[in-house]
Formats: sequence, structure tokens, C-alpha cells
Amino acid sequence: MLEPYETQTKSGKLEERIYADSGKFIRYSYKDKTTGKLTKDKLILIGKDEIAYFLIPTGNRELAISAEFDLNSSVKDGESVKKLIDILSQI
Repeated sequence: MLEPYETQTKSGKLEERIYADSGKFIRYSYKDKTTGKLTKDKLILIGKDEIAYFLIPTGNRELAISAEFDLNSSVKDGESVKKLIDILSQI
């Protein structure tokens, strides 16, 4: 019988779920100004570890690549512009 923190993969391998971190996140998209198409997303995870990833669409999946980030960067939110640090302070 499995312990409550264990899971079994499709191939039958037994794995444990181990807590790593928790916190806040911001996710925003990049849009090509010429074509208007969304090209990738950035996911910033703020917890004990502050990390960020580019999420690159690859068909029916997304590839996560480590990325740098600056919380003083701004993003467009509808017609307004907001700093990432201000968005985090409202969560």
C-alpha cells in the first residue's frame, strides 16, 4: 500500500512527493509587435528560492528554460502599465 506522500508513475516506478517551496508567482507573456503573436511566457516564482523560467510553447507542451528577472520591470495590464514589484505587493 502506498504512503500518502507516494505516487506511482505510468511505468510502475514508485516516487515520493517532497516539499520544496511555496510562495507567490507572476506569469506574463511576450508578444511580437510585428505579428501580434504571443511568442513565450515568463514565470517568476517568489518563495524561499526566487527563480524564473521562460515557458516556450512546443506543440502541446511547454519547455521551461531558466531565466533572469528584474522585479522593477514593467508589464502592460490592459491599458495601464504596472511594475512587477507592485503586482507582487498586491497579492
